[in-house]
Amino acid sequence: MPILYRANAKTEEGYPGIPRTILVDASHGAESLWVGHLEIEPGARVTTHIHPDTEEAMVIVEGTLEAVLGDEVVTLGPGDTVLAPAGVKHGFVNRSESKAALMASFPKTSFERLTAD
Repeated sequence: MPILYRANAKTEEGYPGIPRTILVDASHGAESLWVGHLEIEPGARVTTHIHPDTEEAMVIVEGTLEAVLGDEVVTLGPGDTVLAPAGVKHGFVNRSESKAALMASFPKTSFERLTAD
């Protein structure tokens, strides 16, 4: 079983101004899992989007975020989870004064993301 250290993980811009650290994907030896960590500064937004071919689970690990799932808008905190079915729009906004973070996971190593309104 591989041990994956965050210090060795690749960080890229996942959305404008939001760093996304890829913790698990095919490059780490995963066959059917992708896990990432996003840090969302105050005022930043994870653009509303859909994944037409897969579901996604997102767990809030720090701070509070306004979450969009379909037509629902709710405020969530640490431990709360959004489960977005394939094809359902979802996104986040940090309306607080503090940094927030979430862990996102997919049951596959690659996926498509399309912007949604």
